[in-house]
Amino acid sequence: MASGKRTTSKLGTKATLLLCACDSNALGSEMTPILAVIALAFPGENVNWLVSLPPLCIIPASLIAAKLSYYISRKTILGIGQTLFIIGGLGGAIAPSFEFLLVTRVFFGLGCGLVYPIVPTLISYLYAGRERVSMMGGANAMGSIIAMVFSTLSGTLAVIGWRIPFLVNVFFIFVLIMQCLFLPKVPPEKDMEFAKQQQRLSPEERRIGPRAWLCAVLMFVTMTIAMVYLLKMAIFIQETGIGDSVMAGLASSSTTCTALVISLLFSRIFGIFKRYTVVISMAAVALSFTLLALSTGPAGVFAGAVIYGVYLGTIIPYLQTSVSGVVHPYRRTYALSILSMAMFAGQAASSLYVGIVESMIGPSTAALFEVMSVTFIILLVVVLAYLIITRKHADYPYGDMDGEGIIAGEGDGTESPEV
Repeated sequence: MASGKRTTSKLGTKATLLLCACDSNALGSEMTPILAVIALAFPGENVNWLVSLPPLCIIPASLIAAKLSYYISRKTILGIGQTLFIIGGLGGAIAPSFEFLLVTRVFFGLGCGLVYPIVPTLISYLYAGRERVSMMGGANAMGSIIAMVFSTLSGTLAVIGWRIPFLVNVFFIFVLIMQCLFLPKVPPEKDMEFAKQQQRLSPEERRIGPRAWLCAVLMFVTMTIAMVYLLKMAIFIQETGIGDSVMAGLASSSTTCTALVISLLFSRIFGIFKRYTVVISMAAVALSFTLLALSTGPAGVFAGAVIYGVYLGTIIPYLQTSVSGVVHPYRRTYALSILSMAMFAGQAASSLYVGIVESMIGPSTAALFEVMSVTFIILLVVVLAYLIITRKHADYPYGDMDGEGIIAGEGDGTESPEV
C-alpha cells in the first residue's frame, strides 16, 4: 500500500513539474491569435505591447527567483509565481481598459519569471541521469502541447468576444493545486547540505563557470537569430505568393508538432550524441533557413518548418541539461535563471536584430532568410570547433549522468523528500 502511494506521489510530482513548465508557452500562444480582435476593441492602441511586455518582466523576475531561492523554499516561490501568473491571466477577462490589460500582462510576466527558472532547478535536484534528461525533454514537449491547445482555444473563443480567451488560464488553477499536493518540500538553499559546507567549496565550485556562461551566450544568440522564423514566416509566405494565412498556420503547426515529437525523444537523442546534441540543433536551424530561402512552393516551406521544429525540440532541453551538469548545486538556481534571462532577452532582441539586418539588405524576407542561413552555418562551424577542441574536458561533473535522482531515494543515500 505504501509502495503504491509512493508511486502515485512520484507520478504526481513528475506531472506537476511538467505542467509548471508550460507557463512560458502560454505567454504567446494565448495572446497572439486574438491580437487583431483586441486591436478592434481598443483602436489606436499599440497591441504589440501585450506580447512584448511579459518577456521584459520575466528578465528581472528570473533574477529575483534566483535570489529568493536561497532564503525561501522553491516550492513557495513556485506557488507565488503561479498565483501571480493566474491573476495576470484571468485579469484580462475583466479588464475595463487597455491600461488595465497592460498591468495584467505585467503580472503575467512576473509570475512566469518566478516559475520558469525554478522548474528546471527542481528537476535537476530531484532527478539525475537519464531520468533528468527525460524530464527536461518532457517539459519542452508539454510546453508544445499547451501551446497548440491554448492557441486553438484562444482563436476559437475569440469569436465570442476578446475577453473570453483569457479564461483558458483557469487551467493553471489546477496546476497550482497540484503544486500544493504533489511537489516535495524542498528546503531553501541556505539550509541544504552543500550551502552549509560552502566554506569547503573550491573557488571553481562557487562560480558558475565559463561553460555555463557559454551556454547562456549561445541561448541568447540562437534565440535572437532563430526567432526571425516566428516573426517573418507568415510574411514570407504571403510575400512570395506561396500561400496565405492558412498555410502559415499549417506551417506553424508542423513546427510545433515536430518540436513535440523531438522533445519526447530528447532523452534518447542526448543519450546517443551527449554534448554533440547541440550540433543537431545548429545544423537543423541552418538547414531550415536554407530551405526557406530557396523555396518556391509549399514543399520547401513545410520542409523548412518541420526541420525548424527539430531545433526547437532540442536546443532548450540541451542547454538546461548542460547547465545543470556543469554547475555545482550551490549556484545552479542562479545559473538556470541566467539561462532563462538569456532566452527571453534573445526573444526580445530579435525584432531589433531584424530591423538592423533589413536596414542593410532591404525588406526582402527571402534575403533575410539567406542571411540567417549563412549566420547559422558559421555558428555551426564555431560550435563544432569548440566541441572538438574541448573534448578532453567534456564531462558533466554535477550531472550524475549515470546516477539516480534524489526523488528515487537512490544515488546519494538519502530518502525521497517528503511530499
